[in-house]
Amino acid sequence: MSTSKAFTLIELLVVIAIIALLVSILLPSLARAKHLAKVTMCKNNLRGMEIAHWMYMTEYKGCFVNVGLAHGGAHSREDIAWINTLQGYYGDRLLARSPLDISPHWGPHPQGQPIEGAPPEQRRRVSYGVNSFLVDFGNGQNPWGPPPGGFSRNWPGGDGKAYNRLIRVHTPAATVHFVIMAFAGPYAGADHPHVENWIGHPSPPTVAGTQVQINAADGDVDSWEAKSNYGFLDGHAETQSFKEVFTDGQRNSFDPLAAQ
Repeated sequence: MSTSKAFTLIELLVVIAIIALLVSILLPSLARAKHLAKVTMCKNNLRGMEIAHWMYMTEYKGCFVNVGLAHGGAHSREDIAWINTLQGYYGDRLLARSPLDISPHWGPHPQGQPIEGAPPEQRRRVSYGVNSFLVDFGNGQNPWGPPPGGFSRNWPGGDGKAYNRLIRVHTPAATVHFVIMAFAGPYAGADHPHVENWIGHPSPPTVAGTQVQINAADGDVDSWEAKSNYGFLDGHAETQSFKEVFTDGQRNSFDPLAAQ
């Protein structure tokens, strides 16, 4: 007598069900692995930018790059915008777009969606921004600071000058330099946030999330647990939760006076 070696319909359905179950289990893991790979690539971008920034500081006696792409498009300064001044030190095309960046505002115009509150032709040009405590907003001044003293306290040496040079920052390894800008909203086209707006706010993650994509790596955008990538002045980059980089005006990684 001969026996059939073919699958029965029930056996075939069982095999299909097992395969479907395995796929449903593996797909989330694969998606998570892909996302983590993007997080790592983004950190590599930040490290490369920090290395280029150190080259810039070496040539300009410790001075930091400045910002020029304002939120809302007002008072833009292409001549000082860091995405232009840092390009010559990068050694290749500046990796201005993070692999995590899903902003709908990428251009150039007329491509991409218009940015809220900005001129109709303005588009997103860079994923990253520079900590507003580390730039010079004009006349050598940066009047922001935590209480006591409010937003007009003196800076190092009592001279009122900005933290725009490395010599004025005591803990570069603890001071955030580059951030990932918000994917949408008025700051989507800017090259810097305004961290001073977060100080004293009843919900710092809520206001910070409108300027910086604090959940680019994980979490909810208005949560203390939100995670993003940050580049630090000493050249390293880390994935940290918002509560790790900001608590209040006295404890945060943005104001060099408060950074530990």
